[in-house]
Amino acid sequence: MAERPYTLLSCGISLDGYLDAASGERLVLSNEADLDRVDAVRAECDAILVGAATVRIDNPRLLVRSPDRQEERAARGLSPSPTKVTS
Repeated sequence: MAERPYTLLSCGISLDGYLDAASGERLVLSNEADLDRVDAVRAECDAILVGAATVRIDNPRLLVRSPDRQEERAARGLSPSPTKVTS
């Protein structure tokens, strides 16, 4: 049987179920500790899937921000950040 890729879903929502603000302003749901956690998860990924509307509206960079984590990826023969894939 063919192996399937390991898939991780990571998103943040407000207590009332929103992913973003309807006003067009960015809805900030994370603090520094959470942003560092997300950076660590991102550093372990090969690719990040982003919806086409998100790319058109926000064009997120999705970079690994920690220089140490970038170096660890480079030592494993990977690019400094995962590949951005659009659906």
